[in-house]
Amino acid sequence: MKTDSPTIDLFCRVIDNFGDIGVCWRLARQLVAEHGYSVRLIVDDLHAFRFIAPAIDADAVQTQVLQGVVVVPWRTADALRPSQIVIEAFACDPPAAYVQAMAARKPRPVWLNLEYLSAEHWVDDIHGRPSPHPRLPLTKYFFCPGFTEQSGGLIREQSLGSTHSRRLASPSEPPPPARTALKLFAFTYPQAPVGAVVEGFGQAGLGLQVTTAAPLNDRADGWRTAKSVPQQDFDALLADFDWLVVRGEDSFVRAQWAGKPMLWHIYPTDDNAHVAKLDAWLDVYCSGLPTLAAATYRAASHAFVVGEQNAAVYGQLGSLLPVLREHAVTWRNQLLQQTDLASRLVRFIALVKT
Repeated sequence: MKTDSPTIDLFCRVIDNFGDIGVCWRLARQLVAEHGYSVRLIVDDLHAFRFIAPAIDADAVQTQVLQGVVVVPWRTADALRPSQIVIEAFACDPPAAYVQAMAARKPRPVWLNLEYLSAEHWVDDIHGRPSPHPRLPLTKYFFCPGFTEQSGGLIREQSLGSTHSRRLASPSEPPPPARTALKLFAFTYPQAPVGAVVEGFGQAGLGLQVTTAAPLNDRADGWRTAKSVPQQDFDALLADFDWLVVRGEDSFVRAQWAGKPMLWHIYPTDDNAHVAKLDAWLDVYCSGLPTLAAATYRAASHAFVVGEQNAAVYGQLGSLLPVLREHAVTWRNQLLQQTDLASRLVRFIALVKT
């Protein structure tokens, strides 16, 4: 790591098991490898981190360096001198003493709040807006990932489509050969009705071989358990499947880069805000589908999120598999035309500093 590189402190509190740290770890590695930043990733749960980065010492009390990123236990953050750029992921609030040190630093850091990904309309309006601190001479800026050029974009490494992800779907490739059963990958919350999906596809004449990556309440005999892999190998894992069911933010985005038919098991909230978030994504994702296919996909997506056990709802997806397979590749190619999140982030930082 170059000592004269621009410096970033990236704060992450692990809320959703692997979603938060998944986004932060992927972004940190990309900022180091592709943009030349020196990054300190400050994490409050190294045990969760180790699931996607097995080389991490989960019990470490000192900093450790992994793939060029300096990993710092959260409890030691008070002693840090703030970097030139400070990113708090998902409004996780850096420690008060650290924020005080930010205010005392000359020049003061560029401070960003990396928001959760959403396709909702407010994202484009909020992205880039300043939020002055109520007491200190600091300004925090909202950086909002999204699906438009007016948003913060999506995390996408330069290597996508080559090396570790060269097996992703391509519009020039023929569909996979017919098999007695399709392969389904399920990384969901426990209440997901994966069994009903299997039954529904069976009613449509399509068998499913299920591989799960997290505990399920309705797990059936014969289902496989996926071997955990380092995050950089996750794309290659997804490429081996015909249908993906994913949760969280990082896996949600990677499923779209995989160019495979998918369902999103969005995290449920008590105020049902997740329904609006799901609908917003369905609006953009389904815009290129035929009307009937779009309506069927929407119905199945909503049914899956609420735990609907009516297999017939999911069986209709099976009958639309060729359409959904083609659409998934087309959607991915549309997103590939946009500027990636890390590049937009670097550009935004430069604008704020000037």
